[in-house]
Amino acid sequence: MKNFFYTLFSLFIFISSFSSFSSESQERPKRILILQSYEPSFKWTSDIQNGIVDNFKQNNVPVRISVEFLDTKRVSTPEYYQSFSQYFKIKYDHYTFDGVIIVDDNALTFFKNYSKPLSLTAPYVAVGINDLNVDLSSVNNKGIIIYEKDDVNKNINAIVKLNPNIKNLYFLSDRSTTSELIRKRVITSLSNFSKLNVIEIRDKTLREAAQQLSTISKDDAVLLSHYNTEISRGVYHSYPEVAETISQASRAPVFVLGEYFILSDVVGGIVLRPHNIGLKAAETLLTINSNIERSQSEEVEVNLPVYNYSALKKHSIPTSLLPDNSVILNKPISFIEEHLEILLISSAIIIILVVIIFIQSMTIRHKRRINNQHKKIVTLQKKTLSIQKNMINVLGEAIETRSGETGQHVKRVAKLSALMAKLFGLSHRECEMIEIISPMHDVGKIAIPESILDKPGKLTADEWKIMQTHTTAGYKLLKSSNSDLTNIAAIIAYEHHERWDGKGYPNQKSAEEIHLFARITSIVDVFDALLSLRCYKEPWPIEDAVALFKRERGHQFDPQLIDIMLDNLKDFIQIRDCYPDKQPETKQLKEEGAPIKKI
Repeated sequence: MKNFFYTLFSLFIFISSFSSFSSESQERPKRILILQSYEPSFKWTSDIQNGIVDNFKQNNVPVRISVEFLDTKRVSTPEYYQSFSQYFKIKYDHYTFDGVIIVDDNALTFFKNYSKPLSLTAPYVAVGINDLNVDLSSVNNKGIIIYEKDDVNKNINAIVKLNPNIKNLYFLSDRSTTSELIRKRVITSLSNFSKLNVIEIRDKTLREAAQQLSTISKDDAVLLSHYNTEISRGVYHSYPEVAETISQASRAPVFVLGEYFILSDVVGGIVLRPHNIGLKAAETLLTINSNIERSQSEEVEVNLPVYNYSALKKHSIPTSLLPDNSVILNKPISFIEEHLEILLISSAIIIILVVIIFIQSMTIRHKRRINNQHKKIVTLQKKTLSIQKNMINVLGEAIETRSGETGQHVKRVAKLSALMAKLFGLSHRECEMIEIISPMHDVGKIAIPESILDKPGKLTADEWKIMQTHTTAGYKLLKSSNSDLTNIAAIIAYEHHERWDGKGYPNQKSAEEIHLFARITSIVDVFDALLSLRCYKEPWPIEDAVALFKRERGHQFDPQLIDIMLDNLKDFIQIRDCYPDKQPETKQLKEEGAPIKKI
């Protein structure tokens, strides 16, 4: 007998799974951790992040990315790193990564000094690194460090070439980790330009630095590195704010080492392109051999001459002096280019007009084919849904018959559930769904031994505990499917014996913690059982049933749903009359004092 029910249910699951089949890849996505030194609103940070993601997309690599932002522009104390390490361990204690991408020096500091308890043993790639002396062999020997290569010599040569009368170079940098490392390279490079007087601006506020630059000679130049000197006082300036304040105040052209600073009146320079850094990071991680025996490092050329057209024009710098292959941002469209575009558009319009009749006719034919195909798909979906609905009804009837109730009961439960859902204001699809799945509320009885289901007397305490497990059994049975229908049916099977006041089972949920579909099914199930003939009772008079629901309003049942049922009682009774029981029940009452059903 049990084999028959299991076979029947397996057939239903197969049909449901077929209808919800998707073509998702079976390959497990690679779990990638990205450790970012700074917060996500940094253009530098977001551009690198976009480069990483773009590379994975271009290579069709399925990944599941976890990103952690240390935000060390604001705070980078050992205490902060330690607390972040503890947070990290709690979050990823049982999570294994396939690869780690480390961005900038502060994230590398965290990885080196604070990640050991985190068991980050996956291959790693560190990018944007300025500290040439870093060694990670004690932490993880399966990685590559890609150093950030600011081409300072080329930048200074370009500055001198673009400003032939230059005497002073004003160098702005703060005391952050990255800026300190860049400053060392800049100072070393400037030693090769003996005729160039270097004036450093390091500890002034942004406003004070701008004020100083507003008085310098227009023949001089400014080299801007990172500049946030007021963080200790709780003042933090974004890249756009720094770029705008410095470039608009300075009488001399402002040059930079990173593309993220080419804003407002900043001239530009031979800059790092963070998007390229992100692309290189992902590309390198994908090619790392997991059997690498020792740490490796690389210097990768990710620099490109990029200049701002409006700033060049402001400082009268001719584009002919720019390095080869320069990218010029914000360059206006020339007169010829502008009119050439109009001519091309006009030509395109003429061509379109020639073929438009043909395209329209093809479009109409194509739409007709799509409409016909859509009708076939809708018909197939309706047939599939109908099959699912019929299978659910058959299973529901089989389960109810096994426990001594009639097949008409599950049909009435389905129709009554749909009615209450409609009166409650649910959508047509939701009403259709609850009508289909509510008959499965007692499917878990398939796991209850027949010795308990067929016992002709009151159940013992142990037997009653076993009987209560039908909710959990039904949930597990239905939850194993990939079908949305059966997943919702699983919830109804699990929660239809919970009570509004929290005294139900299996989890003592209360009020709206109980799924709405389960609350509806619970009420209509009891309503139909009270008014039906059973082996252990006569049908209740409608007045007695109404009295019970009024008593249990807000206790066993959802008060709002009870009000809906009582206000529309004639409609509920009319549905019952459409599906009368075919024959009386013969089983005896199983538990003393149970006025409704066996459980």
